[in-house]
Amino acid sequence: MTVLKLMWRHRTLVAVLVRRELDARYRASFLGFFWSLLNPLLLLAVYAVVFTYIFSPRFPGGEPYPLFLFSGLLPWLFFSGAVLDGSTTLIDNGPLLAKVMCPPEIFPAVTVVSHLVHHLLALPVLLAAMAAAALAGLHPFPWTFWMVPLALIPWVMVTGGAVLAVSVVSVHYRDMRDLVGHLLNLLFFASPIIYSLEGLEVPDALRRVLLLNPLASLVRVYRDVVFSGTVSAALVWLTAFAVGAVSLWLGTLVFTRFRETLVEAV
Repeated sequence: MTVLKLMWRHRTLVAVLVRRELDARYRASFLGFFWSLLNPLLLLAVYAVVFTYIFSPRFPGGEPYPLFLFSGLLPWLFFSGAVLDGSTTLIDNGPLLAKVMCPPEIFPAVTVVSHLVHHLLALPVLLAAMAAAALAGLHPFPWTFWMVPLALIPWVMVTGGAVLAVSVVSVHYRDMRDLVGHLLNLLFFASPIIYSLEGLEVPDALRRVLLLNPLASLVRVYRDVVFSGTVSAALVWLTAFAVGAVSLWLGTLVFTRFRETLVEAV
């Protein structure tokens, strides 16, 4: 695919811009990159308190619920954060886009990779929490955790396709960021992140609608690996990768459609 070839050809530039992005995010902060570990740790602590002592959901396979929720929330935060930032990445890098001879696909790629780095830095927190739960006898340790890189591939593909499309459309329609924010909220509650479709008591019609959500298979594949300690059925994996491939293809198609008018629109 042309976009992937461009990314590989300019991989050094991508790495430099990702480093710049990360440095800018933590510039003038006291803890610096340590926030990448502290943020998910604090998030997990809040969930543990709220969903243990204040509100305790009950459904099969969802115990302990804070870890169940956290394992589904981590890939979602990667996806939603990258898509939201992707809606302004070409606009923010307008001067570079106009003056520097580099393909515009670089900037959506930098957004995806920088959020992927944040996700990878948060994984040790989840791993440590799962180990602590196993030692306390609350939940068996998921020995399939080593499959996280494989489970992340469809997430990266879906995120890459979405960021490509959103970034280029946002240049021509500046209210896209607001629309994307609302669509992400809707998609969050339609995805099995805070609940499990297996344990959800809803009408069959609504269950079928929720199963049509393209992210459902991605959440299941990832959560089975990092939380349940199981490997999803082959059909679920195939569906996840198919969703990723279609997203990347559509994103590339949209980006190519608006690519020639980017510099003028920025």
